Amino acid sequence: AEKARADALAFDMLSKKFPDELAVDYAVRPLKQLSPEQFGWSVLQVTGVYRNYTIATTAEFDKAKPLTDADKADAAKMAERQRELEKGVHTKLAGSVTIFVQLMGNSAGAPQSDFFATVDQALFLANGGVVKGWLAPSGENLTARLLALPDNKALADELYLSVLSRKPTEAEIAEVNTYLAARLTDKPVA
Repeated sequence: AEKARADALAFDMLSKKFPDELAVDYAVRPLKQLSPEQFGWSVLQVTGVYRNYTIATTAEFDKAKPLTDADKADAAKMAERQRELEKGVHTKLAGSVTIFVQLMGNSAGAPQSDFFATVDQALFLANGGVVKGWLAPSGENLTARLLALPDNKALADELYLSVLSRKPTEAEIAEVNTYLAARLTDKPVA
C-alpha cells in the first residue's frame, strides 16, 4: 500500500509536469506555418495596431451612431454593432495586410505552402518603417503597454504572452533583464 501511494504521488506529479514541458517544447502539436495573411493579421494584433484601430473605430461609431440604453440591452443589436466594428477595422487595416501578402507570399504559380525566408522579408521586419511605426509607443500598442509596466519580470510576462502566447521561462526572464539592463537610457527602443 505504501509503494502504491508513492507511485500514485509520483504519477500525479509527472502527469502535471509532462503537459507543461510538452507545451513549452512545442511537442504537443507539430508547427504549421501561417499564411501571409495570417502572419500580417497576427503582427497587427501583437503590435497593438489592431487594438488601437478598434478603439478609434469604436469612438467613430459612438459619435456617428450612438447607442441608446435600449440598444445596449439588446444582445442582437450589440452583436450587430460588434460585426460592424470588426468590418470597419478590417477595412481600414486591409492595406497593411496586403504588404505582408506581397512580401511573404510566393510568386504566382509557385507552391504557396512552402516557406523560405528571404533577405527582403528579414530587412522589412527588422528595419521596415512600417513595422517600426507600429512599434513606436502610442495608445495601447505593445510598446506603450510594456513601458508602463513597473518591473522587468512583468514586462517579460506581457511580452511573451503577447507575442508567443505563453509565459516566459526563468532563463528568458533573465535574458530580458540582461538585455534591458544594458540599455537603461534607451528603453523604448530596446
